[in-house]
This record gives sequence, C-alpha cells and structure tokens, in this order.
Amino acid sequence: MTNLQHPDRDLLERWLEDIHVENYLCGHCDGLHISALHALEGTVNSRIYLEDSILFFSTALEIRPTALLPLAADLGRLNMEYPTLKIFPDVVDDNTPQLIVSASMLTSSRITEDQFAEFVVNTLDGTRLLAEECLQLNYLFLDAEHLSPEGGRSLH
Repeated sequence: MTNLQHPDRDLLERWLEDIHVENYLCGHCDGLHISALHALEGTVNSRIYLEDSILFFSTALEIRPTALLPLAADLGRLNMEYPTLKIFPDVVDDNTPQLIVSASMLTSSRITEDQFAEFVVNTLDGTRLLAEECLQLNYLFLDAEHLSPEGGRSLH
C-alpha cells in the first residue's frame, strides 16, 4: 500500500489490527497499550502514542535496584546492539528504577501502513530481545516481585 496518510489514534488502532498486534486503551492515557509486551516479565508499561508529528513506541521495564550500576555500565553496548531503539534508565525518587526502551518515527510528511507495520514489528522484536537479554543478565524484576501490594500489575 502506497497511500500516504497523517495517522491519528483511530488509524493506528486499525493498522495494529491489520498486522495482528493486540492492543487496548487503558483509560488513563491516549496511548495504545501493546498486550504482547505487557505480557513479558519485568514490563511495567508498553504503548504507542502520537505526540505532535512524532509516533512514539515506548516500553518501561522494571529494574532491580541492585542491578542499576551494572546496567548503567552496560548501556553503551546495549544501545549499539539495538541501534533502532533508544535505551536509557529512569530513576525517580522512591520509585523502582526503570529501563526505558523507545523508538520514534516522524509522521509530519505522512506515512504508509507498510512503513508503520515495519516500524512496529522491528520495535516489538527488538524490545522482546532486549527484555530477554536483561532477564538473563538479572537486571529485571521477575513476575512475583513485580506485583503491586494489591496483587495487580502497575500500569503507569
């Protein structure tokens, strides 16, 4: 398909459905949450959203506090191993540190459904591989430690 379009959330939702990427709206933000990445161990949040003329795909992975220093030392290598992703730690006050994995795509000149599909599939694959590697390196919380006191997973 070569039809260039300015995407909005409804169009992105349709395109995600076309490429069989399960998503949902949480009611707390305008992003489309990606179910496949939410199912990965250590994932706090994963969503696609539009901000001005930029399409963002962002995933937050919960880091074990004791792994923050080794992870910080490994960031250069990780960013080189996953060149289409931007990978950086987010440490805020008393919250558990997170590893933010993101990718972006300019939409101001319009995009096609095929371009969107390639962007999403590549970002999904790269994020999955990175999350698996971080689990193997023992950087991330496992599911049992990731549950909130009420027994549910944190969303935002």
